[in-house]
Amino acid sequence: MTLSCDEKRARLERALHQGGDTHSVADVVAMCKDGRAQFWSRDDGVIITEINEYPRCKMVHFWLVAGELHDCLALDVEVSRWATGRGCTQATAMGRPGWARAAAANGWRLWYPNFIKDLPAAEHRLPTVNGSADHAVV
Repeated sequence: MTLSCDEKRARLERALHQGGDTHSVADVVAMCKDGRAQFWSRDDGVIITEINEYPRCKMVHFWLVAGELHDCLALDVEVSRWATGRGCTQATAMGRPGWARAAAANGWRLWYPNFIKDLPAAEHRLPTVNGSADHAVV
């Protein structure tokens, strides 16, 4: 199977939607251009990564993974080697449960479930003390 550029874009859009619609494809392109994210592509697989630095470690985050499973898993090896060369000691990713089973052969394991909740819209925020949003009156 060979995915067209339009099909790859549609899969990235679907991954962005499943991830909460926090970014558009244009946002991702801009982040890759300015170095905040990295674009990886092999045949019918696409991965977008980010490097996250913490006080005690540096991690590569597989932010978006889209395309054919075998091509994405092949890219995983390339991305992991690149990240190790940049000082990363671990990799993280979010995805559907099926990806955990499929990626286990590449060393991936379920780490910790994620949770999400919606916060009230700006017009529904609690009153603040002294006009500071940091100190909400409860």
